[in-house]
Amino acid sequence: MSTSIICARNSLIQQGSELSALTIQQQQLQLRQQQQISDVAVAPNMLIEDEVHGVIVIPSYIEEIVNHPQFQRLKKVKQTGLLWMSGNPNGDHTRYDHCIGTLKGAQDQLNALRRNSINKPELPEWCRRSVEIAALLHDVGHGPFSHNWEEACGHSFDHELNGLICVDQIFADVKTPELLSLRDDCNGRGVQLIKALIRGDSEMLSFPMMEFGYIFDIVHNSRCGLDVDKWDYIRRDNKRLNLLNEEQLQFDDVFLKSRISPDGERIEYRYDDYHLIYKLFVARWSLHVGAYQLPKNLAFDHLLTKILRRCQTKLCDLRGDSSGWLDLNDDSVLEMIASDPQAIYLNSPERWIETASCDDQNGEYICVKTEKLGPGVDMKPDECYALYGDKSKKRSITRQMTSTPISGCFKLQ
Repeated sequence: MSTSIICARNSLIQQGSELSALTIQQQQLQLRQQQQISDVAVAPNMLIEDEVHGVIVIPSYIEEIVNHPQFQRLKKVKQTGLLWMSGNPNGDHTRYDHCIGTLKGAQDQLNALRRNSINKPELPEWCRRSVEIAALLHDVGHGPFSHNWEEACGHSFDHELNGLICVDQIFADVKTPELLSLRDDCNGRGVQLIKALIRGDSEMLSFPMMEFGYIFDIVHNSRCGLDVDKWDYIRRDNKRLNLLNEEQLQFDDVFLKSRISPDGERIEYRYDDYHLIYKLFVARWSLHVGAYQLPKNLAFDHLLTKILRRCQTKLCDLRGDSSGWLDLNDDSVLEMIASDPQAIYLNSPERWIETASCDDQNGEYICVKTEKLGPGVDMKPDECYALYGDKSKKRSITRQMTSTPISGCFKLQ
């Protein structure tokens, strides 16, 4: 089940924390009951039924962004690229689903930070809205097949940089007062902050964040790598791919028990949860070696790159403000390359025969060879993490530093 939309009344916004503890079916029943007794004159809000988080309440000012063509386009961009075609059909969830989930993660962490931090100034509303929108739009610039597109375009395409263009396109069209304020007030400081949060770069700002610099650790944490982007996609991808058990995914407290540092510049994590930080990076590594970087999936990426460079090189020049961007998605690209003689193999995984040796000069063979760094390398050094609490509760970890070799040869039949 992918993300779907249902409606509720304004009075339900306050019920978000209560809903999260219920099953989706229980949430739907409760919402229907509340709708029956609500004032019918009140305009409905958007609720999105999500397979990871349950029912997500979308703030009314964000609904306009969700409905914008730039964001709706993500419904046709698969989260895990070609994985659903190369051998795991369950991996057909989309960037739309992930972005909605990342918004929910940002909301949850903002609420946790408020709850766990004592005597801290309230985050200004325009900043909170900027964080939520940055989380929602952090992947809006992805090309077809997600990260595979950057590989196919020879890294001339950067989805984050393109995302900033998409943000401008969205805010050029906004009508909601809250969004207009982010665009127009104080020289557009809100949109400027959204872009900086997407890039994880506070240097992009023309103004200081004073004691609110910690928000740069939420969406794209360039300081230590713990952010709500990873928090969502690890759980979401595994929901579909089913590689990890519940115990391997028990790292929610890293985010839910975090707090604001005394100077307001960082997010601090509990010493109690230090080992859970490593667990998160192990889970991410497991998805890479067990799904994202399986030899056959990498070989599919390689073939797509060959075909695109052979017959559709100009597609890589499209950006968020290009006339053809909104129609550039997984399905449209597959349709445009369908006439290539090798395109048929992208829809026929059974015709990929793994072999012991490979003839690199023969176009009927595809070989891949790479390695995945160990999770102990992906997890940054200890000094990158701001920790608080009882230091004696910090559990030791044994970092896996060795890389995992990945290789495979396939003959197209």
